[in-house]
Amino acid sequence: MAKRPVVFIFLWLLFGCGNAVYAGSELNMQDGMWEITSQVKMQGMTIPPMTFSQCITKDNAVPQNNSPGEDGCKVSDMKTVGSTVSWTVTCNEQAGNMKGKGKITYHGDRFEGEMTTEHMGMIMVTEMSGRRTGPCQ
Repeated sequence: MAKRPVVFIFLWLLFGCGNAVYAGSELNMQDGMWEITSQVKMQGMTIPPMTFSQCITKDNAVPQNNSPGEDGCKVSDMKTVGSTVSWTVTCNEQAGNMKGKGKITYHGDRFEGEMTTEHMGMIMVTEMSGRRTGPCQ
């Protein structure tokens, strides 16, 4: 199985997933520039951590990357409960269907979370963390 396309699709899912729904003032996070680190683990393999920076706001609280090829995926069931943001994603790609669920919890100027996806019978878990580094630029 080609690992590169699977990893690309998964990373897009992790960082390319649309907007989270913001429900009231319960979300304990600070708008601003965030440094986000993620690490993908799948059956017997761990991909080295990746780090990038992004402006994140309460209205758009899911980390995302503006990757090409976003047409085949649909994000749904996005919600905020307290300081936890969760979402579901489904992709219909040439390489097969992929389904996943993600959840992150904010603690003011930091967050941690996880996303689990399934693609062609393979389960991938991405652990992620973020820290606010300052105002958006």
